[in-house]
Amino acid sequence: MTSETRHAASSPTSPVETLVQIPGPSTTSARQLDIVEETGFLRGQGKLLAEDSVELHQRALFTSWQQRTNERGKLAPAALLEEIADLGFGWRDVARMIGVSVPAVQKWRRAGGVTGENRRRLASLLALCDEITERYGIQEIASWFEMPISSLAPVTPIDLYAESKSTLILDHAWNQGDPEDILNAYDPDWRERFRSDFEVYLDDDRQMSIRPKDA
Repeated sequence: MTSETRHAASSPTSPVETLVQIPGPSTTSARQLDIVEETGFLRGQGKLLAEDSVELHQRALFTSWQQRTNERGKLAPAALLEEIADLGFGWRDVARMIGVSVPAVQKWRRAGGVTGENRRRLASLLALCDEITERYGIQEIASWFEMPISSLAPVTPIDLYAESKSTLILDHAWNQGDPEDILNAYDPDWRERFRSDFEVYLDDDRQMSIRPKDA
């Protein structure tokens, strides 16, 4: 065998050797895959932690609210009604949130006769107002209860309270719940329920007017 033949056989670029040395996955690609898996895991853990923290916060708020309710419940029903009225609530709204008629509330003011269950309902409403006012600094709480939580639908905290969705009121006051998420929790069909064929616009006289949306 000549020297040229021996050189060709041992050449690193020979076809045989090229086929044998199949390159494996690059270290960079493997590391990138590890990073994707790690960040995906951390993201999942972060989501679970966020959900747990929200749930814990809601439980703490509920506990604080119930403690305030027990304290407020020591007052006589007439005193509870007087304080609720001083906050600016109308009797029609109070009756709706408590779940009784307006004449019943008026009777309580004149002659008493409030059951233990209704007394707690009055104390609970007043305690919730205390919680929201002191914890979140919301002023004129009665008018805040009348204010729609979003421009997308005429749903107010009064509506939420009347349908026993007080935790949504606390989320709204905390300003951490997206208004649309709150509306979805209140009524999944709220878009269709409150759909309007009209819109508010600023006319040529700089006055707010209403017109059909397709005008």
